[in-house]
Amino acid sequence: MPGEFQVIVLSGGAGLRMYPLTEDTPKSMLPVANRPLISYQLELLESVGFTEAIVVTNSEAYPKMKKFAQELYGGKIKVQFEVLKGQLGTAEALLKVKDKIKKDFMVISGDLLVDDGFIHNMADIHRTRDAAATVLLKIPPPLDPLEARARKKAGVAPSADFIGLDDQRRVVYFTSSADLEDSLVIHKSLLRSHPNLTIHTNLLDAHFYIFARWVLDVLELEAGSVTSVKGELLPLLVKLQLRKKLPHGGALPAGLLASDDSHLASSSLLGESDRLGVFAHVIEEGLCCRVNTVHSFMEMNREMATGNYRYQPWEQKGKNNFVDESAQVDPKTQIGPECVVGECTKIGEKGSVKKSNIGKHCNIGNGVKIVNSVIMDYVTISEQTTIQNSILCSNVHISEHCMIKDCQIGGGYSLSAKSTVSNSSLGSRDEGV
Repeated sequence: MPGEFQVIVLSGGAGLRMYPLTEDTPKSMLPVANRPLISYQLELLESVGFTEAIVVTNSEAYPKMKKFAQELYGGKIKVQFEVLKGQLGTAEALLKVKDKIKKDFMVISGDLLVDDGFIHNMADIHRTRDAAATVLLKIPPPLDPLEARARKKAGVAPSADFIGLDDQRRVVYFTSSADLEDSLVIHKSLLRSHPNLTIHTNLLDAHFYIFARWVLDVLELEAGSVTSVKGELLPLLVKLQLRKKLPHGGALPAGLLASDDSHLASSSLLGESDRLGVFAHVIEEGLCCRVNTVHSFMEMNREMATGNYRYQPWEQKGKNNFVDESAQVDPKTQIGPECVVGECTKIGEKGSVKKSNIGKHCNIGNGVKIVNSVIMDYVTISEQTTIQNSILCSNVHISEHCMIKDCQIGGGYSLSAKSTVSNSSLGSRDEGV
């Protein structure tokens, strides 16, 4: 399989919804259980036999990602960076690297955490169907009441895609609720062509795709009008199954319909040719989550710290947590289950760490309590401070006797002594407390 496909990892997203976490750290370099997000995609690719990947990023993120690839990443994937200027849509980014792509290719979002068990089956679908595109869809597990309330409190709005699949799991309808002006309209012609059509609202687009190489030619013909893979390219390819021409009247790329497919010229349904087909691979269980919000960042940090997945923290594994052998933890401080403590971090006496991840070179004072939180690198937390349900980015300094609850504090921020802060996002654009 690796020889059949190239891999493109799209890691140039600005992560605006994750402020202030992404002020100083590119989204793909944010730590999940003390590992950069990009490390999970590289491990995924290595696990199924790939040896090369093209990582598309921007000029702001490139220095830190290059440093990681050269100095910290010890895997077998040869990373080829393609550095683009400015913020581009995902489809625009693919078009920019078109000349580097020589065959059918996989596209992975740089914020995706997913198990590797689906890839061979998904590639088989794409290969046997000779498809235009194959899309990974995920059935999300039902939320328990506590989780539902937590998401509502965090302002995480439910999102819905309207995805129409026939009995062969061909995608014949694809749109987001955000793109609907009024109501959902299904044309009679679509129902006649696909009488077994089912519209799903519980399927999530995982942002993992396999495309035929010729899709880039379509993208080039539609340059300027197609900027996003999910928002515009996929709906365009879905519609191409039902008509011969591109939206602006252009013809399909020359040679797309081979001579033995010439009967399609008079067919009312181009989708009868799998070569123009868009198919779905649906996974019902297992790890599959995009780390593209503060809530999902916290959720995946908790999950990866359990050690229950093929992806493991890099720190030394203990009985039920991961504490680097160079960390100095006072014997009178308790590090609970499902915690990660990074290298050269010091934690003083009579403190406690519960269901939290602490990065490297942190200095935690006496009597500090950290609960359900993420502490990044080079953070100082002075004595008798409590951190609960919060994220402290790198180089944050918290003075003594502070109470921090349900907060995100950006890199380099300082909090004065005896401060109490809750339900806040504090970064460089915010005033000091």
